[in-house]
Amino acid sequence: MSLDEAKEEDKVETLNTIKVAIDPKIQSMTTDLVLDVQETPQGKGLVLLGMKDSDCC
Repeated sequence: MSLDEAKEEDKVETLNTIKVAIDPKIQSMTTDLVLDVQETPQGKGLVLLGMKDSDCC
């Protein structure tokens, strides 16, 4: 996950008013994912929930 600009080949979707660019090579792995904000001892951060261990790149 990064906060870069979308590349020409990325699929761009708007999810809950947030523009998200998804690399087509990993799009099938994002179907059931949820982007969330969680508070940790290190502070607030973005996390992807629902990723299977086998989906890790």
